[in-house]
Amino acid sequence: MNAAIAHPFAGRAKPVYLNFALKTFQSQAAYKFEYFVGVFNGLLYVFIFTSLWSAIYSGLQSGSDTPFTRAGIITYAVFAMICRISMTMEDTEISSRIRSGDIAMDMTKPVNFFLMNLSQTVGVTMFHWFTRVTPILLACFLAFDLEVSLEPARMAAAVCAWAMGYFVFFLLNFAFALLAFWFVETFSFQLTKYALINLLSGAIIPVDFFPSRLRPFMEMLPFQYIFYTPTAVFTGHLAWPETVRLMSLQAVWIAILGLLCSVMWRSAQRKLVVQGG
Repeated sequence: MNAAIAHPFAGRAKPVYLNFALKTFQSQAAYKFEYFVGVFNGLLYVFIFTSLWSAIYSGLQSGSDTPFTRAGIITYAVFAMICRISMTMEDTEISSRIRSGDIAMDMTKPVNFFLMNLSQTVGVTMFHWFTRVTPILLACFLAFDLEVSLEPARMAAAVCAWAMGYFVFFLLNFAFALLAFWFVETFSFQLTKYALINLLSGAIIPVDFFPSRLRPFMEMLPFQYIFYTPTAVFTGHLAWPETVRLMSLQAVWIAILGLLCSVMWRSAQRKLVVQGG
């Protein structure tokens, strides 16, 4: 029993975790109608935000000092939404299983609970990449004049920034889900998380538009490293020194959130064992 509920980061990845990812991908593919709805919703959100930013910039006086050009903000809006769609995760499953008691069965499985959930999340992500991100991205390249740098070093940095942003997002969701071990209802926590992500992650409003006095405070939170950093890196909005700095902070937040998840998981295991006798 103790080996089955060990440290969530312990153990080496095995083919079983690849099977978890593949099975999750297959289960997602079973819902054909949801796929078309997802593509439609993605295109609708892209249209809304690009239209909004286009209207805002059209109303600006010529020569206004703004962080983006009109073409630049349209490009940012498109890829911020693409980034958000690509990182779509099921963040209520763990808390639901905790409340129902099914988590006890998960703990007895001869697999690492953290890696199992990460694998399942990756399976969902791969499904969204193939079925939503690709068609929406192609449609956006046809509909908009996007400013994208295809410099190999920039592309490599963008891939790394996306992967680290993805891991920050997953760890944040994992930590919030574990709160269900201590609280009967976690809806208020999830609602707070959604609000903070929507406001501070750069998915809707780029961090550049926030008052300069708030920027140091925002950098002390993990949210802008989820969507803003990979989007700004990919679109070439950031100079290389700033790119390296923000990606370094992404790595720092992965370490911080990883440690937090580890502490919460160990505490949750003890709580479950005590309550279960």
